[in-house]
Amino acid sequence: MSTAIIDDIDWVGWMAKFATADSALFTGDDAPYDDVWVRTRCRRAALTCLGVSPLVRVRLRKGRLSEEDFAQVVCEMVLRLAKSEQYKSESNGSYSYQRNDPQPDPPGYSPTPRLFVSKDDRTVLLGSENPVGGTSHISLGLDPGYGG
Repeated sequence: MSTAIIDDIDWVGWMAKFATADSALFTGDDAPYDDVWVRTRCRRAALTCLGVSPLVRVRLRKGRLSEEDFAQVVCEMVLRLAKSEQYKSESNGSYSYQRNDPQPDPPGYSPTPRLFVSKDDRTVLLGSENPVGGTSHISLGLDPGYGG
């Protein structure tokens, strides 16, 4: 599977655009996630998105799925991951956060277990609200409306 379609996307730039509310995670000297982390996680999320359906690659290549929409889906996936890894506990009374201690991944486990394509993301990627098709009704002539 060729990855040329996602190799030239500026993931750090898109993350700067879409992570405005969580910019402290990615900017500044004490940011827990650097550019390398963003690029590698975004690339993995993009591959996950391309694996949803062959239609995603076609729509992206032909411009039916804009790079901005694709990048937004990918960045939201990575933001969910960053937020879930970032904080272990929160004390709302004093508004203090305790950072999660990074632990090595156990052998045999994926380093990004929470990268997933949500139902809303799938709708954006596939370009339809109902990817299965329309629903229909077939009457057998026994409906009460027809005297049956």
